[in-house]
Amino acid sequence: MTALQRINLALRALMEAGIVLGLGYWGWHQGRSTLTRVLVALAVPTAGFGFWGAVDFRGAGRAAEGPRLAQELAVSGLAAVALYAAGARALGWALGAVSVVHHALVYLTGGTLLKD
Repeated sequence: MTALQRINLALRALMEAGIVLGLGYWGWHQGRSTLTRVLVALAVPTAGFGFWGAVDFRGAGRAAEGPRLAQELAVSGLAAVALYAAGARALGWALGAVSVVHHALVYLTGGTLLKD
């Protein structure tokens, strides 16, 4: 594994952790009681990753790359907007930047999001 691949893998891990934490943070701020805060903070990231994993694009071959990119950018973008809306504006911008850099590196290095 090259240094650039390691960096990109770290960016992906950071992006995915940011998505979970961002959606959870937003969910926490939606509840009025501790119970509803906990429930919503758990349900929102679960729904986000459920949407992410709901469709298996591998069966579409090379045509799957575009929809997969759109789906990943939508989920990470939604999490960034959620952080921003919940008051963590700098973290929202950071998550958006990490997502864009990760996806740009994937394509600039000739890679794909879906591996065989």
